[in-house]
Amino acid sequence: MRKITSLTILFFSLTLFSQSKEFILIDSISRKPIDLVQISYPELAIGSISNKDGRIRIPFKEKKILISHINYIEKIFYFDNFKKKDTLFLTPKTNQLDEIIVSNLDLKAKISNILDTTYFKYYSTKKTIHKSTFKETFRVNDSLNRLFQVQLNWWSKESLFRGNKPIDEENKVILESVDYSKLKKIEKDFINANGAYVGNEVFFKFLHLNFLLSIFRDLTSDIVIKSIEKEKNSIKVYFDATLTENGKKIYDYKNSLFVFDKEYNSINYVKLNMLYNSDFQEGISELHKISYQKKTTKHSIELAFKKTRNNKLIINYFITEFEGVIKTKNFTNTVVTKQSLFVSESILGKRIKKSNVNFYEPFFEKLPSNLKNNDTKILLTKEEKKFINN
Repeated sequence: MRKITSLTILFFSLTLFSQSKEFILIDSISRKPIDLVQISYPELAIGSISNKDGRIRIPFKEKKILISHINYIEKIFYFDNFKKKDTLFLTPKTNQLDEIIVSNLDLKAKISNILDTTYFKYYSTKKTIHKSTFKETFRVNDSLNRLFQVQLNWWSKESLFRGNKPIDEENKVILESVDYSKLKKIEKDFINANGAYVGNEVFFKFLHLNFLLSIFRDLTSDIVIKSIEKEKNSIKVYFDATLTENGKKIYDYKNSLFVFDKEYNSINYVKLNMLYNSDFQEGISELHKISYQKKTTKHSIELAFKKTRNNKLIINYFITEFEGVIKTKNFTNTVVTKQSLFVSESILGKRIKKSNVNFYEPFFEKLPSNLKNNDTKILLTKEEKKFINN
């Protein structure tokens, strides 16, 4: 396993359609909007995902739609019914559990079995172009400082991370268009934290399931199963654990989650919550040459899968979020960077031969001025609209 210590300091495209439909997803009990609801046309293998306000836009097609979320009962709407609705209500799975138990499940053994035995049977490993929306937000003291959203095509050779090859040889990106890009002006004596980002080489590595599972299998210890929730077609395993490298604790997994199929042969959802107890590290800002200290306090990863037409699992979305602290003698600030990739369509058997962006540079730094988009797939929240308009 390659070293991962360096990660501790690092801080959703469809073909254009003439018509689309917007609506909102609401929890039927709490009446609150639902984030990350996945809506798709199964017959067409295209879809979209709701934002934090529960709002979503999808192309308007005369086909049935499938609505799913890890915590809600799956629903199917047929076109004649769906076209009349502006709000869709989803029912939580709380009362649908077959069983809730605490168990001494050998979680590492289940992970090893997937990696060594069942991975190629249950996951699509064909070369694929994923038409996607990439979104990034950056906050300082909970205030939005950077918002960046683009449409891109991401090509993956096998949907596997191969540590013996440069990651940009098996993952290529074509930047198609820019939805939004705004950087808030900051005071000179503040470190130019707006330049902080998660490098593409890190981001695209972590969205490969086999990489995440390998880290867990090889570097974790003290695994405690908190609970196991058995549903009709899946098993949710909540756990705590510790990740150690070269004898040093890097972080603790807290209330993290793997969602297996009912036979433990595959995982269709991952949520990892990682808490760090690291010391501050010294740094010098590149722009103003100000001395500062930095450390990571939290990191979360969310990875969800959907089924292809040949019934194999393929990535649906990936979200990674880092929280840290930057301080100088004059101030202490909390910074949070969040990057997301929402896949609207996956085209199997296709490839990208050459990227039009430098894989090792952040997307937001060198945007082509002619790349603008009027067909945004992932809608902005109220907060984000206000930030862009101001």
